Amino acid sequence: MSGVVLTIRDPAGPPIDMTGVLPERLAEGGREALAGLALVRGRGRHRLDALFTFQDGGPPGALTLRPGGAVLDGVGTGMTAGDIRVEGDCGAYAGSAMRGGTLTVEGSCGAFAAAGMTGGCLRVLGDAGDFLGAPLAGGTRGMSGGSVVVAGNAGDRVGERMRRGLIAVHGRVGSLCGARMIAGTIVVGAGCGPDPGQAMRRGSILLPRAPEPVPSGFSDGGMNDWLFLELVRKELIDGGAWPSGFPTAGTRARRLIGDRPAGGIGEVLILSEA
Repeated sequence: MSGVVLTIRDPAGPPIDMTGVLPERLAEGGREALAGLALVRGRGRHRLDALFTFQDGGPPGALTLRPGGAVLDGVGTGMTAGDIRVEGDCGAYAGSAMRGGTLTVEGSCGAFAAAGMTGGCLRVLGDAGDFLGAPLAGGTRGMSGGSVVVAGNAGDRVGERMRRGLIAVHGRVGSLCGARMIAGTIVVGAGCGPDPGQAMRRGSILLPRAPEPVPSGFSDGGMNDWLFLELVRKELIDGGAWPSGFPTAGTRARRLIGDRPAGGIGEVLILSEA
């Protein structure tokens, strides 16, 4: 079965909630299962085939979305398998509650991307908004599996309450990166805003330079050799998640340990000072 390309008919208007537009539905019921799906746009509900044209294309069983400037929220929400490619920008909640499969956004995405994610792979070739890999609105569990790679920048509270998995941002992130983090790995290629790791308990945040100021709840463990960095580097390079400004060899890094007021023993590793 060939893939399906969905092209927006009228990009003007309110955002479209794309919840339920998934490769699994295409695999189970074919094009007809997608065509009759009711989507919310503004105050109205519309059949998917009234909002998008259909044509064959792309990898077998995959969905390609061409938003043409329309705001598509919830792309890949709850996805468990297959592939979705967005040829442009998308809105909020891209890959939220994702459990498997691959979602590729060729542009930028809004807030809460990968929120509540437990598996799968999200790739963003542009920027991401606030709450990347954080809990869903009103929730308490951040990302707990899978991987996210953002080629550009990301906003505030990246990886808040993160429990497992990988978030790699090649550019810069905002404030409170890794706040209340429980486990997992966050890699930031171009520095971060204030208060990274606030109230973190475990996990690792890799930065190119020490935050200014260093959060008061962290103790300086000094410069040491960390042999696991070689394994981490190889894995992340293979996955396109190792920032270009990070050292390509060596195991030395400065380690900050905290957040002590929260009883935390997480780490912020500073790589370019080695």
